[in-house]
Order: sequence, then structure tokens, then C-alpha cells
Amino acid sequence: MSDAAFLTAYNAPLEKVAHRSIKDEVAERFATLIASGVLNVGDSLPSERDLASTMGVSRETIRGALLILSQKGIVTVVQGARTKVASVDVGGLGMSALSNGRVTDYALDDVHEGRLMVEARLAVLAAERVDAATVTRLSELIQAQEAAIDDPVSFLIADRAFHIAIYQSCGNAVLSDLAATLYSYQLDHRRRAVSKPGAIEQSIADHRVILSALEAGDAEALAQALGVHERRIYDSTRALLATSSKRATA
Repeated sequence: MSDAAFLTAYNAPLEKVAHRSIKDEVAERFATLIASGVLNVGDSLPSERDLASTMGVSRETIRGALLILSQKGIVTVVQGARTKVASVDVGGLGMSALSNGRVTDYALDDVHEGRLMVEARLAVLAAERVDAATVTRLSELIQAQEAAIDDPVSFLIADRAFHIAIYQSCGNAVLSDLAATLYSYQLDHRRRAVSKPGAIEQSIADHRVILSALEAGDAEALAQALGVHERRIYDSTRALLATSSKRATA
């Protein structure tokens, strides 16, 4: 996919990004993954080729985005080696939705209920408005997820791209941004959850059902599929939070 197609797929309003390059946008997406806990200090990022394929941009764009992060001390780039996360202090880079939304201040149950409601409405619009290019892109992202069965970090990068593409296909920027913010809740626990045996396979199976409903333009089936998927995430996150709480008490 070309860089121009990447912007179209992510439905970024031109008036918001006119003063920034695509590599700035990609750098912010990486920074969000780091700040939300998907990527930790010492983690190696997937190869430039894999990142370019998953994020739908050129390798030159990926290289430029990583250079931006490197100059800020967020990652270390070594010739001939994988790029590694050097710091989780990303400042305000890419965190506007998380910091302004203050979603981390909310209880898990409230976020769960909110996400179900937002995605139910979003499903109606997405089923009406999704285009063939987005459907193709979602199919490609599922293939990328299948290639990351044993790599939770790579899977979550592709997972986020999958959900954001669906959200933005609804054509409503407010709903899309709200859904993306709610998606980002407790992503550090999400990484632990998908590391469990069979978790990635189950998510991919859910994604296939979601894509099938979206491709068919079936809003009811899409809302149901998104709801089933969200409830799995809610249950696994709740279990991990309970375990963490018990360990802290002990």
C-alpha cells in the first residue's frame, strides 16, 4: 500500500496533518504503543519490512519514523540489528487521545460498558460505509496476525491497526477517536493476555468473524461479533488485574 493509501485507510483529516509528514504520524503511533505498555524497554521491534507491511507504509517511512524516535532517545537504532525500545518516556508524542481522554482514570467495568455502546453504534455506520480497500487491508492485517502467532508484540501492532481501520471506516471522527481511546485501556495487560496459549489464535478467529460481517454489510452481525470480542478482552483483563491485585496484597 502506498503512503497516500495509508492516510486514506486511517481516515486522518487533512487539516489535522497538513503540517506533519506521514513518518511523524507513524512515529506517534509507535510512541503510543510504548506509552500504553505494549512495548517495553528492551523490547525489539519487528523488522522494517514487517512493520512496513503491517502499517501499510514504505520502509523509508518506517525508517524515518524510527529515526525521529531515536533522536528523542525513545528507541535505539543499530545498523544490522533490530531496533530496541530505550525509554518509555515519550512525553506528549502520540498520547493526546490517552492523556486528554483520561481513560486510564476509569474503572474497567465502565470502560467495558462504554466500549460496547460505542462499538455498537460504530458497527451500524461501518457496515454502511466501509469500502473495498479497507476490507482488503483488514484481510491483509489478519494475515499479518497469523504470521505473529508466537510474537505478542507484532500481533498487537497488527491488532491495533485492524481495530483502528474498522473504527475509522465508520466515517465519524468522534466515534472513531473515542473507540480508539477505549481500545487503548490497559494495553499493558493485553500484552500479557495474548501471551497465554491459544489467545492469539482466538483473537484471530474473532477478527475473521468481524471481517466477514463487515464485508457482508451486516450491522447486527458486526455489532455482535465486536461485542463477543470485547467481552473476551474484558474477561482476560479482569482476570489479570485480579491476579496483580492479589500479588500486591501478598
